[in-house]
Amino acid sequence: MRAIFLDRDGTITNDSKFDKYKELKIFDNAADAIKILNKNFLVIVITNQPVVARGLMTEDQVKKSHEKINEHLKSKGAHIDAFYFCPHHPEQHADVPEHAKKYRIECDCRKPGIGLIQQAVKEHNIDLNKSFFVGDSTRDIQAAKNAGCISILVKTGYGGADGKYDAVPDYECENLFEASSLIDKIQNIGAVMLVGGRGERMRPLTDKIPKPMLPIKGKPILEHQIRLLKKYGVRDVIMCGHYMFDQIKNYFGDGTKFGVNIEYIDEQEPLGTGGAIKNAARHIKWNNFIVMNGDIATNLNIGKLIKFHSEKMAMSTQVLRISDHWFDSDAVEIDNNSKIIKFLGKGQTGVKTCNTGIAMLSRNFVNLIPAGVSNLENDTLKRVIPTGNAYGFVSDDYFKDVGTIERYEKAEKEFI
Repeated sequence: MRAIFLDRDGTITNDSKFDKYKELKIFDNAADAIKILNKNFLVIVITNQPVVARGLMTEDQVKKSHEKINEHLKSKGAHIDAFYFCPHHPEQHADVPEHAKKYRIECDCRKPGIGLIQQAVKEHNIDLNKSFFVGDSTRDIQAAKNAGCISILVKTGYGGADGKYDAVPDYECENLFEASSLIDKIQNIGAVMLVGGRGERMRPLTDKIPKPMLPIKGKPILEHQIRLLKKYGVRDVIMCGHYMFDQIKNYFGDGTKFGVNIEYIDEQEPLGTGGAIKNAARHIKWNNFIVMNGDIATNLNIGKLIKFHSEKMAMSTQVLRISDHWFDSDAVEIDNNSKIIKFLGKGQTGVKTCNTGIAMLSRNFVNLIPAGVSNLENDTLKRVIPTGNAYGFVSDDYFKDVGTIERYEKAEKEFI
């Protein structure tokens, strides 16, 4: 079972420091947001309520406030499946009312502790690897990371400015509605990984091992990519391969031990980047998907890529970088609106925005790829550019394609 864990104050309700449940103010778009989530997830609130430990409210009053929230949501066709709250506070103060002193304790249910999340997991049979946590504070983001959920920070409430923890969210959204819309899109996004290259320039390293399986920091390059995709909620993966493909299959299996689902598409002969995707077309069920060459060491913020591609409603989004070896990289020219003007290829001067070997494509793009051997950029992207539906996403994240032994050794030293 998949779940969306939601913070309450500042995420669903306006955090107005109220101390009476009748003063709750629910954000205008909260019901519409939760209605989107109700389609495919359990929706569970995880909230710290130290008002109990301060003696300002009782546990029963907090429960009544939750009933009020659900009554409002149900009147608009949405609902919360369960509420969990922590009534504790670890600090001791002389002015705490006698009846509230029992709540002044250290506990594991106060976020960023995950006691409440673990309780919900047990009671609802939740798979944390496939769940999200949405909140407005670094406390929420840290709780998500402690639990192993995908984290989304909303800019309502604290908007991450509480400064309690040094926790970086996987995604940032303006509000709960935007977060819900993003989650709805992510669940229909997969990845196609192109892992069939022979790696001629990497010989003799690739005589007995396929290039994507070369280790960096003790793990195959391909494993780093899989873990990166999983971090951002992309868990359905197709691998297209040819050379020593069985090594890859035997290592990753069906993907279960890595928290993903993997399907393998064999190529009887090398088909090129475009041909490999076309060969896998009948297996690509998603509206949009990420394409990665299997020989790239990167820490790309995939969350930003997904948001960019979605906001542009692009048919193709090429991930670009300012290259340090532009003379042998595929140069790409973009305009001020990030639309690709020209795919220039290698050997260019003056244009240092270069292709990284990573892209996000729509299902419609696949229909334009010719059958047989083809190059993704030269044979299809160049046909899309004139339509205005091809964009370049310039990232300053780390990229190193291990196309040569020199670059491989450099990646081994640099990659984090």
